[in-house]
Amino acid sequence: MGKHATTARAALLALALALANGHAQALDVRVAPQEALAPKWLHDGERIVGICPDIMAAVERIEPRLHFVGLRRSRSLPGIEAGLETGTLDAACGLVTSPRRVAVARAVGKPIFQVRHLLAVRRNDPVEVGSMNDLVHLGELVTTQRASVFSDRLRAAGVPIDDATDDNRVNLRKMLAGHGRFTYMNDLTLHYLIRHDGLQDRVRVLPVVLADEPTWFWVSRKTDPALASLLGAALDRLKASGELDRIYARWASLP
Repeated sequence: MGKHATTARAALLALALALANGHAQALDVRVAPQEALAPKWLHDGERIVGICPDIMAAVERIEPRLHFVGLRRSRSLPGIEAGLETGTLDAACGLVTSPRRVAVARAVGKPIFQVRHLLAVRRNDPVEVGSMNDLVHLGELVTTQRASVFSDRLRAAGVPIDDATDDNRVNLRKMLAGHGRFTYMNDLTLHYLIRHDGLQDRVRVLPVVLADEPTWFWVSRKTDPALASLLGAALDRLKASGELDRIYARWASLP
């Protein structure tokens, strides 16, 4: 092999090593806690805790190249979606699929947990609902989370809704005060609020499940392409080990 060929080969090897080292470098993953969505995100004094922070800590333990940042500043759901679209956020934890999210981000890895869509009424309300069609025919006002997949689907079905706020506790309190007959909410948050706020004697959860779908970790289409691969692989490992399910079960049983 000639001198020039040897030099060229050495240069290519050096370039490959440099590229490999570059991909091995740690990535700061910009995220934002979602407002008013316990126990996925919970404010505990100066800390943010909950299902998503625990999942991110588990990801960092098995994939040290990823470091999640931005956990102190909460955003609304529309704000998180806008961050994914503009690239000011790199990822978002625990969101179901919607056309907007598919347009601005990619779902990576295995699903984090399943979410069921439930209805709650006042304890003394005898109403029964067996399907979305029943809810449509009743024509009663439903309080639900602003800008969520829930509100979009209810509105599209022709259900009258109040989604003026994305604070699920406020929506539940509105219904209890007589503003709206139903509250439409994900099962995790609904059961948490009933237990945490001591509302077992005031709220009845109807047995109907209006939707059942997975939540995902989403990665912005404008972020470093290496993130989707690293995060997806880490989530797959956590799912296979049972850690994702253990994290969910621990928070689903609180308080």
